Amino acid sequence: MTITINADDVTINCCGGTPPLAPAVLRREDLSKLSCATVLPEQINGAAALDQQMVCAKAILPAGKSITHLGVPLASGGRGVPSGEARLAVYSVTGGLIAETGNDIKLFDGTGWRYSPLAAPVPAGPEDRVIWLTALVPAYRDAPPALLAVKNPIADFPGLYNPNGSRSFTHPNLTQLPTDVGGDYPQLNMVVCVVGADLSVN
Repeated sequence: MTITINADDVTINCCGGTPPLAPAVLRREDLSKLSCATVLPEQINGAAALDQQMVCAKAILPAGKSITHLGVPLASGGRGVPSGEARLAVYSVTGGLIAETGNDIKLFDGTGWRYSPLAAPVPAGPEDRVIWLTALVPAYRDAPPALLAVKNPIADFPGLYNPNGSRSFTHPNLTQLPTDVGGDYPQLNMVVCVVGADLSVN
């Protein structure tokens, strides 16, 4: 930039090429290095004991973001021998299976954040996408795991629920992931925290 002063007037002549593009909007998920989340970690206000069921909740995968790993935070782990598969998965908004983790028998047996890699990453897209993030929780002989969640979201966080459809539902008694989650299932009065991250980048 060149500044030329002529008497009392100031003339500014810009030179040096095209200014750089403005950076993308920083989202709250970016602060936690997440690609997407059903709920943000700071919104969690309780835990839900889940036993042999699949829980699904909506998330928005922004344009340009990919997912290599899915994660869940646990208040307490399941105890005893598990029965059924333990997986996390991504489904399209219309219900088709996009990607899943392997069957990880240790996924729900601890506390804190638990991550598992997807068998194949969910690639970045040119536009924002609504997806379902899913946790398939097995039955445990002694005690079920407690996944952190937003309880009473309609009262405490009304913006979490999509007015054009359910935000969170369950599919009881499943031991394996279905290829499609379309259909009518019981809605949950909570939103379990499931997150997606791209751990291939720092």
